[in-house]
Amino acid sequence: MTAMPLEQLVEALRGGVISLLSDGGAAEWRVGGAELLDCPEALGTTAPGHLLLGVGLDVADRDALDTALRTAADHSCALAVKCPTSPPPEVSAQVAKSGVPVLAVDPQVPWTHVQRLVTTILAARAAVAEPGGGATGGDLFSLANAVAGIVGGAVAIMDTQQVVVAYSNLPDQPIDETRRRGILGRRVPEDALGNHLDREVWVSDTVVRRHRAGDLPRTAMVIRAGEDVLGSLWVAFPDEAAASDCGPTLQEAARVAALHMLALRRQVDAEQESRDRALRHALEDRSGQGDRPGGVRLPAVLIGLAEAVGVRGGEESWEAGTAARRRAALLRALDLAVLDGRSLGYEPAAALLGERVYVLLPTAGSGSVSTGVLLNHLLDRVRHSLHRSFTAVDSPTVGTTSALLAARRDIDAALDHLRERCARPGAYHSEDLRPELVLRRLVGAVRENAELRTGIAELLRAHDAEHATDYCATLLTYLRHFGDVAAASGELHIHQNTLRLRLRRAEQLFDVSLADPARRLLLTLELAALAGPSEPAPSG
Repeated sequence: MTAMPLEQLVEALRGGVISLLSDGGAAEWRVGGAELLDCPEALGTTAPGHLLLGVGLDVADRDALDTALRTAADHSCALAVKCPTSPPPEVSAQVAKSGVPVLAVDPQVPWTHVQRLVTTILAARAAVAEPGGGATGGDLFSLANAVAGIVGGAVAIMDTQQVVVAYSNLPDQPIDETRRRGILGRRVPEDALGNHLDREVWVSDTVVRRHRAGDLPRTAMVIRAGEDVLGSLWVAFPDEAAASDCGPTLQEAARVAALHMLALRRQVDAEQESRDRALRHALEDRSGQGDRPGGVRLPAVLIGLAEAVGVRGGEESWEAGTAARRRAALLRALDLAVLDGRSLGYEPAAALLGERVYVLLPTAGSGSVSTGVLLNHLLDRVRHSLHRSFTAVDSPTVGTTSALLAARRDIDAALDHLRERCARPGAYHSEDLRPELVLRRLVGAVRENAELRTGIAELLRAHDAEHATDYCATLLTYLRHFGDVAAASGELHIHQNTLRLRLRRAEQLFDVSLADPARRLLLTLELAALAGPSEPAPSG
């Protein structure tokens, strides 16, 4: 591997994984590999310029730390130890005195993870340090075009999630239906996944030929950085003869692509984490910034997802299963939402709050498909991947943080409403549910505030309890059907004359005026509030 300046390595591993505890003249140090400091005697053949990983080393043990520092100094190596970024003063003094560059590793990060990160970064750097490694330059699209021009085929680069991250767009390229659908959908088509995920492609160190029926012949090359698989590079050729003698070019291209994809992965993950954190803070109203965006990209559409009631892939109800399993499913749904959004050209933000997933899709620079199409695609993927059914509600476009908070309240109310009504899983629009949401809020206000009630519903309920009558249900059903005696009596399973008799008796006993529109409205709201969310509420 090509040596890398220690300061650049530390910068590449920033973000809580590793930090520089003592520079020891770090600006002049270069790292060419990583070795475990589990057996100092085995380091006799270790070349200078390695990073020694102090596995099992307790920095509180002054003698053990001194031995490790001497070993690193003797072999001209840097040392990595597990300790907090602000160690005790005596440890800092001992490290500084040694003159050895010492890196502090987060105690929560496994050593195997640190070693893999270091070797991956060094291997990716080597890809452009080798002769010809930097000849193509530019980003992945430039690389794809350069390779396509050299080998005479159409290039596509995919990541490990089968997302098409780049493709060549030179004129007169060979193209088939699979490539066309892959580029339009920005992911490997479902019917081509078996060919794409063939084990031989992902374990081979050389190009692999593939020719699926109905498609152009292809060659594939896995993209690696060290032991880390980052994706694959595919070339479609007009015929079998054109696919020969391109192995060295594709191997070189895969090495260059590894560097770009590694940088892209780090950048995308950092940006995604930042967007997710900003959305979470905005939805929890923790930004305190009023109408300012607070770090989230607006204008945008907010989507809320919750597991559907009584439906889990045809299995048990939502309440069944452990909380841990439900949360795992929600986290997986969040990941799928982010992946779907990215693959279709969006820059989504996502947050899990309670038992619901929220996804923000900015409308500026939006993807190639509408949010409605994306939402239906996401629900279908969740159903097939998790064997669970979800209900989703989206908002109109919002442009301020206050509007975003209002959109969340609408979405939460809509999801509550749909769950209480045992609505079918699927996609809903909060604006389509606006009448139900307004009525729900009116009924809730009447239920909570006695000053908004006339008291007639309480009298009816008391009479029903004392005399085993059914005036509450009768009147609520009659009012819900807008005075349609036939429809109300059918729902109550009583004769129409019996219904009319009950209505007359209610007017006589409780001074109910069903002919007065204002009294009818108040009685409807009070009876609905008295019935509670588990009972059908009046519609319209």
